[in-house]
Amino acid sequence: MKIAAAFLFSILLTSLTVAQELPLNYSNSLEDRVEMYTYDSIVNYSLKPVVPQFHNYFKPRTVQRKFRSLAARKLFFEHLITIDTADFYVTVDPLFLVEAGVDLDADNSEVLFQNTRGFQLRGNWKNKLTFTSSFYENQAEYPEYLDRYVKTLGVVPGQGRVKTFKDGGYDFAMASARVNYIPNQYLMLSLGQDKHFIGEGYRSFLISDNTFNYPFISAQTNFLNDLFNYLFMIAGMQDLVRVDGFALTENIFRRKTASIKFLEYSPNSKIKIGFYESTISVDALAKQKDGVRKNADYRFLNPIIGLNSLLNGSSDSLYDSNQGLNLTVMPLKNWILYGQLATKDFEFSALAGQMGVGYFGIKGLFLRAEWNESANGVFGDLNASSSQTHYNQHFGHPYGDHFQEILFMANYKKSRFLSEAAVSQTNFYSVNNKSYLIEDVGVNNYKLFSVRAQVGYTVNPATNMQFNMGWMQRFYDIRETPEVFLRNTSYLYISFQTALTNRYRDF
Repeated sequence: MKIAAAFLFSILLTSLTVAQELPLNYSNSLEDRVEMYTYDSIVNYSLKPVVPQFHNYFKPRTVQRKFRSLAARKLFFEHLITIDTADFYVTVDPLFLVEAGVDLDADNSEVLFQNTRGFQLRGNWKNKLTFTSSFYENQAEYPEYLDRYVKTLGVVPGQGRVKTFKDGGYDFAMASARVNYIPNQYLMLSLGQDKHFIGEGYRSFLISDNTFNYPFISAQTNFLNDLFNYLFMIAGMQDLVRVDGFALTENIFRRKTASIKFLEYSPNSKIKIGFYESTISVDALAKQKDGVRKNADYRFLNPIIGLNSLLNGSSDSLYDSNQGLNLTVMPLKNWILYGQLATKDFEFSALAGQMGVGYFGIKGLFLRAEWNESANGVFGDLNASSSQTHYNQHFGHPYGDHFQEILFMANYKKSRFLSEAAVSQTNFYSVNNKSYLIEDVGVNNYKLFSVRAQVGYTVNPATNMQFNMGWMQRFYDIRETPEVFLRNTSYLYISFQTALTNRYRDF
Protein backbone atom coordinates (compact mmCIF):
# COMPACT_ATOMS: atom_id res chain seq x y z
CA MET A 1 0.00 0.00 0.00
CA LYS A 2 2.82 2.40 0.88
CA ILE A 3 4.63 1.53 -2.36
CA ALA A 4 1.49 2.28 -4.34
CA ALA A 5 1.08 5.61 -2.53
CA ALA A 6 4.68 6.55 -3.25
CA PHE A 7 4.21 5.63 -6.90
CA LEU A 8 1.04 7.75 -7.17
CA PHE A 9 2.89 10.59 -5.44
CA SER A 10 5.63 10.45 -8.08
CA ILE A 11 3.05 10.45 -10.91
CA LEU A 12 1.27 13.41 -9.33
CA LEU A 13 4.49 15.41 -9.23
CA THR A 14 5.23 14.71 -12.86
CA SER A 15 1.73 15.68 -13.89
CA LEU A 16 1.96 19.02 -12.12
CA THR A 17 5.25 20.24 -13.51
CA VAL A 18 8.37 19.29 -15.07
CA ALA A 19 14.29 17.89 -11.53
CA GLN A 20 16.96 17.57 -13.76
CA GLU A 21 19.67 17.12 -11.22
CA LEU A 22 22.82 15.09 -11.77
CA PRO A 23 22.37 11.43 -10.73
CA LEU A 24 23.87 10.36 -7.39
CA ASN A 25 25.55 7.31 -8.92
CA TYR A 26 29.20 7.49 -7.81
CA SER A 27 31.02 6.37 -10.95
CA ASN A 28 28.63 8.23 -13.24
CA SER A 29 29.16 11.53 -11.38
CA LEU A 30 32.97 11.50 -11.17
CA GLU A 31 33.46 13.23 -14.51
CA ASP A 32 31.13 16.03 -13.43
CA ARG A 33 32.80 16.25 -10.01
CA VAL A 34 36.25 16.70 -11.56
CA GLU A 35 34.93 19.41 -13.86
CA MET A 36 33.33 21.25 -10.94
CA TYR A 37 36.57 21.00 -8.96
CA THR A 38 38.43 22.80 -11.74
CA TYR A 39 35.98 25.72 -12.06
CA ASP A 40 37.40 29.14 -11.24
CA SER A 41 33.99 30.33 -10.07
CA ILE A 42 32.24 29.01 -6.96
CA VAL A 43 30.13 25.89 -7.53
CA ASN A 44 28.07 24.67 -4.57
CA TYR A 45 28.68 20.96 -5.07
CA SER A 46 28.93 19.78 -1.42
CA LEU A 47 25.19 19.18 -1.21
CA LYS A 48 24.01 16.57 -3.68
CA PRO A 49 22.23 16.00 -5.96
CA VAL A 50 23.58 19.01 -7.83
CA VAL A 51 20.96 20.93 -9.82
CA PRO A 52 22.94 22.68 -12.59
CA GLN A 53 20.43 25.47 -13.02
CA PHE A 54 20.89 26.54 -9.39
CA HIS A 55 24.42 25.45 -8.48
CA ASN A 56 26.22 27.48 -11.16
CA TYR A 57 27.29 24.40 -13.09
CA PHE A 58 26.44 24.33 -16.77
CA LYS A 59 27.84 21.61 -18.94
CA PRO A 60 26.70 21.26 -22.57
CA ARG A 61 25.20 17.83 -23.14
CA THR A 62 26.02 17.31 -26.80
CA VAL A 63 25.13 14.06 -28.53
CA GLN A 64 27.21 12.81 -31.41
CA ARG A 65 24.96 10.90 -33.75
CA LYS A 66 27.15 8.50 -35.70
CA PHE A 67 24.30 6.50 -37.14
CA ARG A 68 21.46 7.58 -39.38
CA SER A 69 19.26 4.76 -38.10
CA LEU A 70 16.75 5.88 -35.46
CA ALA A 71 17.11 2.55 -33.65
CA ALA A 72 20.91 2.92 -33.46
CA ARG A 73 20.68 6.50 -32.18
CA LYS A 74 18.22 5.51 -29.47
CA LEU A 75 20.28 2.50 -28.42
CA PHE A 76 23.74 4.10 -28.38
CA PHE A 77 23.32 7.87 -27.96
CA GLU A 78 19.88 9.24 -27.10
CA HIS A 79 17.03 9.01 -24.62
CA LEU A 80 14.20 6.73 -25.64
CA ILE A 81 11.69 9.60 -25.83
CA THR A 82 12.64 13.28 -26.02
CA ILE A 83 10.36 16.31 -26.15
CA ASP A 84 12.38 19.44 -26.85
CA THR A 85 10.85 22.84 -27.48
CA ALA A 86 12.17 26.34 -26.87
CA ASP A 87 11.02 26.33 -23.23
CA PHE A 88 10.20 22.73 -22.39
CA TYR A 89 12.49 19.66 -22.29
CA VAL A 90 11.42 16.17 -21.22
CA THR A 91 12.99 12.71 -21.52
CA VAL A 92 11.53 9.28 -20.80
CA ASP A 93 13.68 6.17 -20.42
CA PRO A 94 13.37 2.58 -19.22
CA LEU A 95 15.32 1.59 -16.10
CA PHE A 96 16.60 -1.92 -15.62
CA LEU A 97 19.16 -4.16 -13.98
CA VAL A 98 19.75 -7.76 -14.99
CA GLU A 99 22.48 -9.35 -12.86
CA ALA A 100 23.58 -12.95 -12.45
CA GLY A 101 26.35 -14.13 -10.15
CA VAL A 102 27.69 -16.93 -8.05
CA ASP A 103 29.33 -17.05 -4.63
CA LEU A 104 32.41 -19.22 -5.11
CA ASP A 105 32.81 -19.63 -1.33
CA ALA A 106 29.24 -20.85 -0.78
CA ASP A 107 28.36 -24.47 -0.06
CA ASN A 108 26.48 -24.70 -3.36
CA SER A 109 26.89 -23.18 -6.81
CA GLU A 110 23.42 -21.66 -6.97
CA VAL A 111 23.10 -18.78 -9.42
CA LEU A 112 22.16 -15.54 -7.63
CA PHE A 113 20.35 -12.76 -9.44
CA GLN A 114 18.65 -9.39 -9.44
CA ASN A 115 15.97 -8.47 -11.95
CA THR A 116 14.88 -4.81 -11.96
CA ARG A 117 12.42 -3.01 -14.23
CA GLY A 118 11.27 0.58 -14.13
CA PHE A 119 11.08 3.95 -15.80
CA GLN A 120 12.41 7.48 -15.43
CA LEU A 121 10.94 10.79 -16.56
CA ARG A 122 13.04 13.97 -16.38
CA GLY A 123 13.05 17.50 -17.70
CA ASN A 124 12.76 21.22 -17.09
CA TRP A 125 10.77 24.25 -18.08
CA LYS A 126 12.69 27.47 -18.79
CA ASN A 127 15.38 26.38 -16.29
CA LYS A 128 13.05 27.49 -13.50
CA LEU A 129 10.88 24.47 -12.91
CA THR A 130 12.50 21.04 -13.09
CA PHE A 131 11.43 17.51 -12.23
CA THR A 132 12.42 13.87 -12.06
CA SER A 133 10.30 10.81 -11.39
CA SER A 134 11.28 7.15 -11.35
CA PHE A 135 10.02 3.77 -10.24
CA TYR A 136 11.85 0.45 -9.72
CA GLU A 137 10.40 -3.02 -9.16
CA ASN A 138 12.83 -5.76 -8.16
CA GLN A 139 13.24 -9.45 -7.47
CA ALA A 140 16.56 -10.75 -6.17
CA GLU A 141 18.52 -13.51 -4.44
CA TYR A 142 21.71 -12.41 -2.68
CA PRO A 143 25.01 -13.79 -1.33
CA GLU A 144 24.97 -15.01 2.27
CA TYR A 145 26.28 -11.80 3.90
CA LEU A 146 23.73 -9.61 2.12
CA ASP A 147 20.94 -12.14 2.67
CA ARG A 148 21.67 -12.00 6.43
CA TYR A 149 21.44 -8.20 6.30
CA VAL A 150 18.05 -8.30 4.58
CA LYS A 151 16.65 -10.96 6.90
CA THR A 152 17.83 -9.12 10.01
CA LEU A 153 16.77 -5.59 9.15
CA GLY A 154 13.90 -6.30 6.77
CA VAL A 155 15.24 -4.02 4.04
CA VAL A 156 17.52 -4.17 1.01
CA PRO A 157 20.19 -1.48 1.62
CA GLY A 158 18.85 1.80 0.31
CA GLN A 159 16.01 0.15 -1.62
CA GLY A 160 13.23 -0.46 0.87
CA ARG A 161 11.22 -3.18 2.61
CA VAL A 162 11.03 -6.68 1.23
CA LYS A 163 8.54 -9.45 0.68
CA THR A 164 9.59 -13.05 0.15
CA PHE A 165 9.98 -14.19 -3.43
CA LYS A 166 9.93 -17.90 -4.23
CA ASP A 167 12.49 -19.89 -2.21
CA GLY A 168 15.08 -17.57 -0.65
CA GLY A 169 14.42 -14.51 -2.80
CA TYR A 170 13.06 -11.03 -2.15
CA ASP A 171 10.59 -8.72 -3.86
CA PHE A 172 10.83 -4.95 -3.30
CA ALA A 173 10.12 -1.64 -5.01
CA MET A 174 11.15 2.01 -4.84
CA ALA A 175 9.56 5.19 -6.17
CA SER A 176 11.31 8.57 -6.36
CA ALA A 177 10.17 12.04 -7.32
CA ARG A 178 11.44 15.57 -7.01
CA VAL A 179 10.27 19.02 -8.13
CA ASN A 180 12.59 22.03 -7.98
CA TYR A 181 11.35 25.59 -8.41
CA ILE A 182 14.12 28.11 -9.12
CA PRO A 183 12.60 31.60 -9.31
CA ASN A 184 16.02 33.28 -9.40
CA GLN A 185 19.73 32.60 -8.85
CA TYR A 186 19.37 33.01 -5.08
CA LEU A 187 16.60 30.56 -4.18
CA MET A 188 15.52 26.98 -4.92
CA LEU A 189 12.43 25.36 -3.41
CA SER A 190 12.19 21.56 -3.59
CA LEU A 191 9.54 18.97 -2.84
CA GLY A 192 9.68 15.24 -3.32
CA GLN A 193 10.56 11.77 -2.13
CA ASP A 194 14.25 11.18 -2.69
CA LYS A 195 17.77 11.08 -1.15
CA HIS A 196 20.60 13.53 -0.44
CA PHE A 197 24.35 13.37 0.13
CA ILE A 198 26.71 15.88 1.79
CA GLY A 199 30.46 15.77 1.28
CA GLU A 200 33.16 14.73 -1.20
CA GLY A 201 33.91 11.33 0.27
CA TYR A 202 32.75 7.91 -0.78
CA ARG A 203 31.05 7.84 2.64
CA SER A 204 29.38 10.63 4.59
CA PHE A 205 28.81 10.99 8.34
CA LEU A 206 26.25 13.77 7.85
CA ILE A 207 23.64 12.52 5.41
CA SER A 208 24.05 10.07 2.55
CA ASP A 209 22.07 8.03 0.05
CA ASN A 210 22.64 4.96 2.21
CA THR A 211 19.00 4.90 3.36
CA PHE A 212 15.69 4.45 1.60
CA ASN A 213 13.93 7.43 -0.01
CA TYR A 214 12.05 9.81 2.28
CA PRO A 215 9.47 12.57 1.69
CA PHE A 216 10.92 16.05 2.10
CA ILE A 217 10.42 19.74 1.50
CA SER A 218 13.39 22.10 1.39
CA ALA A 219 14.58 25.62 0.66
CA GLN A 220 18.12 26.35 -0.49
CA THR A 221 19.57 29.81 -0.94
CA ASN A 222 22.78 31.46 -2.16
CA PHE A 223 23.71 34.88 -0.86
CA LEU A 224 26.58 37.37 -0.76
CA ASN A 225 27.73 36.49 -4.28
CA ASP A 226 27.65 32.73 -3.58
CA LEU A 227 29.97 33.04 -0.60
CA PHE A 228 27.23 31.38 1.48
CA ASN A 229 24.85 28.55 0.64
CA TYR A 230 22.14 27.49 3.10
CA LEU A 231 19.82 24.49 3.11
CA PHE A 232 16.77 24.06 5.34
CA MET A 233 14.92 20.77 4.94
CA ILE A 234 12.07 18.99 6.70
CA ALA A 235 11.91 15.25 6.06
CA GLY A 236 9.61 12.46 7.14
CA MET A 237 11.39 9.39 8.52
CA GLN A 238 10.24 6.16 10.10
CA ASP A 239 11.52 3.12 11.95
CA LEU A 240 10.24 -0.31 10.98
CA VAL A 241 8.84 -0.73 14.49
CA ARG A 242 5.09 -0.99 14.98
CA VAL A 243 3.26 1.43 17.30
CA ASP A 244 0.52 -0.29 19.30
CA GLY A 245 -3.06 0.85 19.47
CA PHE A 246 -3.51 3.01 16.38
CA ALA A 247 -5.08 0.71 13.81
CA LEU A 248 -7.79 -1.91 13.60
CA THR A 249 -5.87 -4.09 11.13
CA GLU A 250 -2.16 -3.28 11.08
CA ASN A 251 -0.39 -0.89 13.44
CA ILE A 252 1.56 1.93 11.85
CA PHE A 253 5.33 2.16 11.88
CA ARG A 254 6.97 4.54 14.32
CA ARG A 255 7.30 7.84 12.51
CA LYS A 256 9.60 10.77 13.16
CA THR A 257 10.44 14.12 11.64
CA ALA A 258 13.89 15.40 10.74
CA SER A 259 14.82 19.09 10.71
CA ILE A 260 18.07 19.40 8.72
CA LYS A 261 20.19 22.50 8.14
CA PHE A 262 23.46 22.94 6.29
CA LEU A 263 25.32 26.27 6.04
CA GLU A 264 28.38 26.40 3.78
CA TYR A 265 30.93 29.20 3.39
CA SER A 266 33.07 29.32 0.24
CA PRO A 267 35.63 32.16 0.39
CA ASN A 268 36.79 31.06 -3.07
CA SER A 269 36.43 28.14 -5.48
CA LYS A 270 39.10 26.08 -3.66
CA ILE A 271 37.85 26.14 -0.05
CA LYS A 272 34.49 25.12 1.43
CA ILE A 273 33.55 25.02 5.11
CA GLY A 274 30.11 23.66 5.99
CA PHE A 275 28.19 23.47 9.27
CA TYR A 276 25.49 20.83 9.70
CA GLU A 277 22.68 20.14 12.16
CA SER A 278 20.09 17.36 12.13
CA THR A 279 17.38 17.13 14.78
CA ILE A 280 15.02 14.16 15.01
CA SER A 281 11.68 14.37 16.79
CA VAL A 282 9.49 11.34 17.38
CA ASP A 283 6.04 11.78 15.85
CA ALA A 284 3.22 12.77 18.17
CA LEU A 285 1.53 9.34 17.86
CA ALA A 286 4.67 7.55 18.96
CA LYS A 287 5.85 9.98 21.64
CA GLN A 288 5.84 8.19 24.93
CA LYS A 289 7.66 9.14 28.09
CA ASP A 290 6.91 7.41 31.38
CA GLY A 291 3.87 5.85 29.68
CA VAL A 292 2.32 9.22 28.76
CA ARG A 293 2.03 10.43 25.19
CA LYS A 294 3.08 14.00 24.62
CA ASN A 295 1.88 16.52 22.08
CA ALA A 296 4.28 17.44 19.31
CA ASP A 297 6.39 20.54 19.80
CA TYR A 298 6.72 22.02 16.33
CA ARG A 299 9.15 24.71 17.43
CA PHE A 300 11.94 22.35 16.45
CA LEU A 301 10.98 23.02 12.79
CA ASN A 302 12.53 26.49 13.00
CA PRO A 303 14.96 27.31 10.14
CA ILE A 304 17.87 28.58 12.30
CA ILE A 305 20.90 26.33 12.39
CA GLY A 306 22.11 25.46 15.89
CA LEU A 307 18.96 26.58 17.70
CA ASN A 308 17.53 23.08 18.20
CA SER A 309 20.80 21.82 19.64
CA LEU A 310 20.83 24.66 22.16
CA LEU A 311 17.16 24.38 23.13
CA ASN A 312 16.73 20.59 23.38
CA GLY A 313 20.17 19.43 24.49
CA SER A 314 20.72 15.85 25.55
CA SER A 315 18.20 15.77 28.40
CA ASP A 316 15.11 15.21 26.23
CA SER A 317 14.83 11.61 25.02
CA LEU A 318 12.20 12.62 22.46
CA TYR A 319 14.71 14.66 20.48
CA ASP A 320 18.10 13.80 19.08
CA SER A 321 20.45 16.37 17.58
CA ASN A 322 23.66 15.79 15.68
CA GLN A 323 26.09 18.51 14.70
CA GLY A 324 28.69 18.28 11.97
CA LEU A 325 31.46 20.01 10.08
CA ASN A 326 32.27 19.46 6.39
CA LEU A 327 35.55 20.72 4.91
CA THR A 328 36.88 20.70 1.34
CA VAL A 329 40.24 22.16 0.28
CA MET A 330 42.12 22.02 -3.02
CA PRO A 331 45.68 22.98 -2.01
CA LEU A 332 47.30 21.94 -5.29
CA LYS A 333 46.18 21.52 -8.85
CA ASN A 334 44.42 18.16 -9.38
CA TRP A 335 44.34 17.36 -5.64
CA ILE A 336 41.39 17.57 -3.24
CA LEU A 337 41.45 17.15 0.54
CA TYR A 338 38.19 16.62 2.39
CA GLY A 339 36.97 15.76 5.85
CA GLN A 340 34.04 15.66 8.25
CA LEU A 341 33.41 15.77 11.99
CA ALA A 342 30.17 14.76 13.67
CA THR A 343 29.02 14.76 17.27
CA LYS A 344 25.84 14.25 19.26
CA ASP A 345 24.55 17.14 21.34
CA PHE A 346 28.01 18.76 21.38
CA GLU A 347 29.44 15.85 23.39
CA PHE A 348 32.95 16.12 22.03
CA SER A 349 34.12 13.07 23.95
CA ALA A 350 32.26 11.03 21.32
CA LEU A 351 33.11 12.00 17.77
CA ALA A 352 32.91 10.61 14.28
CA GLY A 353 35.52 11.75 11.78
CA GLN A 354 36.48 11.44 8.15
CA MET A 355 39.67 12.37 6.31
CA GLY A 356 40.27 11.81 2.62
CA VAL A 357 42.36 12.77 -0.36
CA GLY A 358 41.61 12.55 -4.07
CA TYR A 359 43.82 12.89 -7.15
CA PHE A 360 42.53 13.54 -10.67
CA GLY A 361 45.62 14.74 -12.58
CA ILE A 362 45.43 12.01 -15.25
CA LYS A 363 42.52 12.29 -17.65
CA GLY A 364 39.84 9.77 -16.85
CA LEU A 365 41.50 8.59 -13.61
CA PHE A 366 40.32 9.36 -10.07
CA LEU A 367 42.24 7.98 -7.09
CA ARG A 368 40.90 8.12 -3.53
CA ALA A 369 42.17 7.26 -0.05
CA GLU A 370 39.70 7.68 2.83
CA TRP A 371 39.61 7.07 6.58
CA ASN A 372 36.37 6.93 8.59
CA GLU A 373 36.06 6.35 12.34
CA SER A 374 33.25 6.73 14.84
CA ALA A 375 33.12 6.41 18.61
CA ASN A 376 30.25 4.70 20.37
CA GLY A 377 26.91 6.48 20.73
CA VAL A 378 27.32 9.26 18.16
CA PHE A 379 24.37 8.32 15.95
CA GLY A 380 22.26 6.07 18.17
CA ASP A 381 21.07 2.50 17.93
CA LEU A 382 19.02 1.38 14.95
CA ASN A 383 16.09 0.62 17.25
CA ALA A 384 16.18 3.84 19.31
CA SER A 385 13.08 5.96 18.72
CA SER A 386 14.84 9.28 18.09
CA SER A 387 18.07 8.01 16.52
CA GLN A 388 19.52 9.31 13.25
CA THR A 389 18.03 6.45 11.26
CA HIS A 390 15.41 5.72 8.61
CA TYR A 391 14.06 2.35 7.50
CA ASN A 392 16.44 0.58 9.89
CA GLN A 393 19.51 2.24 8.36
CA HIS A 394 21.71 5.11 9.48
CA PHE A 395 21.44 8.49 7.73
CA GLY A 396 25.15 8.64 7.13
CA HIS A 397 27.75 5.89 7.18
CA PRO A 398 26.15 2.43 6.89
CA TYR A 399 28.06 1.14 9.95
CA GLY A 400 26.80 3.88 12.27
CA ASP A 401 28.89 3.79 15.47
CA HIS A 402 32.01 2.23 16.97
CA PHE A 403 34.18 1.29 14.01
CA GLN A 404 37.21 2.32 11.96
CA GLU A 405 37.36 2.02 8.18
CA ILE A 406 40.19 2.62 5.72
CA LEU A 407 39.49 2.41 2.00
CA PHE A 408 41.31 2.98 -1.28
CA MET A 409 39.54 3.38 -4.60
CA ALA A 410 40.53 3.86 -8.22
CA ASN A 411 38.16 4.73 -11.07
CA TYR A 412 39.25 4.97 -14.68
CA LYS A 413 37.25 5.87 -17.76
CA LYS A 414 38.44 6.05 -21.36
CA SER A 415 35.87 6.71 -24.04
CA ARG A 416 33.07 4.28 -23.14
CA PHE A 417 35.22 1.79 -21.23
CA LEU A 418 35.27 2.12 -17.44
CA SER A 419 36.75 0.29 -14.49
CA GLU A 420 36.71 0.48 -10.70
CA ALA A 421 38.80 -1.18 -8.01
CA ALA A 422 38.54 -0.80 -4.23
CA VAL A 423 40.20 -2.22 -1.12
CA SER A 424 38.94 -1.60 2.41
CA GLN A 425 39.49 -2.82 5.96
CA THR A 426 37.06 -2.20 8.78
CA ASN A 427 37.66 -2.80 12.49
CA PHE A 428 34.57 -3.10 14.65
CA TYR A 429 35.36 -2.29 18.26
CA SER A 430 32.01 -3.77 19.18
CA VAL A 431 29.29 -5.33 17.08
CA ASN A 432 26.49 -4.83 19.58
CA ASN A 433 23.35 -3.79 17.67
CA LYS A 434 25.03 -4.98 14.45
CA SER A 435 23.46 -8.42 14.17
CA TYR A 436 23.13 -7.84 10.44
CA LEU A 437 26.94 -8.14 10.25
CA ILE A 438 27.57 -11.13 12.46
CA GLU A 439 25.40 -13.85 13.96
CA ASP A 440 26.89 -13.70 17.48
CA VAL A 441 26.32 -10.07 18.48
CA GLY A 442 28.51 -10.44 21.56
CA VAL A 443 31.67 -10.77 19.50
CA ASN A 444 34.21 -7.92 19.70
CA ASN A 445 37.35 -7.01 17.75
CA TYR A 446 35.75 -8.18 14.54
CA LYS A 447 37.55 -7.27 11.30
CA LEU A 448 36.37 -7.21 7.73
CA PHE A 449 38.68 -7.02 4.72
CA SER A 450 37.09 -6.42 1.32
CA VAL A 451 38.41 -6.30 -2.24
CA ARG A 452 36.34 -5.60 -5.30
CA ALA A 453 36.93 -4.88 -8.97
CA GLN A 454 34.66 -4.14 -11.91
CA VAL A 455 35.11 -3.47 -15.62
CA GLY A 456 32.43 -2.29 -17.98
CA TYR A 457 31.35 -0.70 -21.21
CA THR A 458 28.85 2.16 -21.51
CA VAL A 459 26.36 1.36 -24.24
CA ASN A 460 24.44 4.63 -23.98
CA PRO A 461 25.87 7.63 -22.05
CA ALA A 462 22.49 9.39 -22.01
CA THR A 463 21.08 6.81 -19.57
CA ASN A 464 24.40 5.34 -18.33
CA MET A 465 23.39 2.00 -19.80
CA GLN A 466 26.27 -0.38 -19.07
CA PHE A 467 27.54 -3.92 -19.39
CA ASN A 468 29.62 -4.82 -16.31
CA MET A 469 31.62 -7.75 -15.03
CA GLY A 470 32.89 -7.75 -11.47
CA TRP A 471 34.23 -9.67 -8.50
CA MET A 472 34.04 -9.02 -4.77
CA GLN A 473 35.95 -10.87 -2.03
CA ARG A 474 35.20 -10.47 1.67
CA PHE A 475 37.36 -11.91 4.47
CA TYR A 476 36.33 -12.06 8.15
CA ASP A 477 38.69 -12.05 11.10
CA ILE A 478 37.28 -12.60 14.61
CA ARG A 479 39.80 -12.13 17.41
CA GLU A 480 38.11 -12.90 20.71
CA THR A 481 35.83 -15.83 19.88
CA PRO A 482 37.47 -18.14 17.35
CA GLU A 483 34.71 -20.71 17.81
CA VAL A 484 32.30 -18.44 15.91
CA PHE A 485 32.42 -19.22 12.22
CA LEU A 486 31.53 -16.79 9.45
CA ARG A 487 31.71 -17.76 5.82
CA ASN A 488 33.81 -15.62 3.52
CA THR A 489 32.30 -14.34 0.29
CA SER A 490 33.75 -14.52 -3.21
CA TYR A 491 31.06 -13.13 -5.52
CA LEU A 492 31.56 -13.16 -9.29
CA TYR A 493 28.89 -11.46 -11.43
CA ILE A 494 27.90 -9.97 -14.77
CA SER A 495 25.22 -7.29 -15.22
CA PHE A 496 23.43 -5.11 -17.74
CA GLN A 497 21.93 -1.99 -16.22
CA THR A 498 21.09 1.70 -16.31
CA ALA A 499 23.43 2.82 -13.51
CA LEU A 500 21.85 6.00 -12.14
CA THR A 501 21.71 5.19 -8.42
CA ASN A 502 24.19 3.74 -5.92
CA ARG A 503 23.75 0.15 -4.77
CA TYR A 504 25.98 -0.13 -1.72
CA ARG A 505 27.20 -3.68 -1.14
CA ASP A 506 30.49 -2.90 0.66
CA PHE A 507 29.55 -2.97 4.32
